[in-house]
Amino acid sequence: MTKHAAVTGGTGFVGAALINKLIDGGWRVTALARDPSRLTHATEINAVSGSLDDEGALAQTAASADVFFHLAGVTHARNREQYENVNVHGATLAAQAARNAGARFVHASSMSAQAPEVSPYAQSKFDSEKAVADVGGDWLALRLPAIYGPRDRATLPYFKLVKSGFALEPKTARPARASILYVDDAANALIDAAQADLKAGVFEVGDECDDGWSWAEIGQILGDAFGRKPRAIRVPRPFIAGYHRLLRTVEGIAGKTPSVREGQINEFFHETWVARENLLSDACNWRPKTPLKEGFAKTIRWYQEHDLL
Repeated sequence: MTKHAAVTGGTGFVGAALINKLIDGGWRVTALARDPSRLTHATEINAVSGSLDDEGALAQTAASADVFFHLAGVTHARNREQYENVNVHGATLAAQAARNAGARFVHASSMSAQAPEVSPYAQSKFDSEKAVADVGGDWLALRLPAIYGPRDRATLPYFKLVKSGFALEPKTARPARASILYVDDAANALIDAAQADLKAGVFEVGDECDDGWSWAEIGQILGDAFGRKPRAIRVPRPFIAGYHRLLRTVEGIAGKTPSVREGQINEFFHETWVARENLLSDACNWRPKTPLKEGFAKTIRWYQEHDLL
């Protein structure tokens, strides 16, 4: 029998990859979006026009679904209230819609929820997990690590920097480390978790390396993918802090959504964003399939094919 997936956040980087994987796997997909025309495979899925604060649209999206994948959220909000409204309240309403429809709810959280005190964004992701748990029912929350891959614009500046011969890293007492995952592996993690015999709870999604990667290692491996050895530069916190303050001030005056979120410097200088607790790979058959160097090479090719690099 064909399985039916409901999806929010389908116009985003990971959400688009998830929809691709679902269609390839023979799933029927219903996706909620403010602008349905931006959805991947918009003509092949059932698109519902609406937002996370529209309970009717959420109910329509969830109707008859076996699994409700909730990926919608905000990473760069204008203020803390927006994080609360979208990331926490939105997750609550989506979870309620899934429970009312009898669907398993798979919530895409973030590794930043490990340390909610670090930033308003991290706090909102931690609070979103609690909100989903409070709704109850058949739910899972996956703490996804840093995600990269084709079509991602967020990591493009770092790729350009390494290509130019420089690899920046935070100057911390101990080398900062993080899990980092190729986008298709992240999409598969969501789908595999949805179909696994798992009890409700929060699971962390790691990568091929149990202890994650240091920034120096990430820069070196990306440099290898470019065929060059970038110069590692350890950047002091005050330098980045000054740059972030200036950028947020200029963007605020211009009325733009900040490209650097409040507390992002704390995230950058936090010493570990490595998956360690209640690992998804220990709980089900999911495993990452794309080694870091291979994923970097695929991403570089996509950037080059689209004249971005």
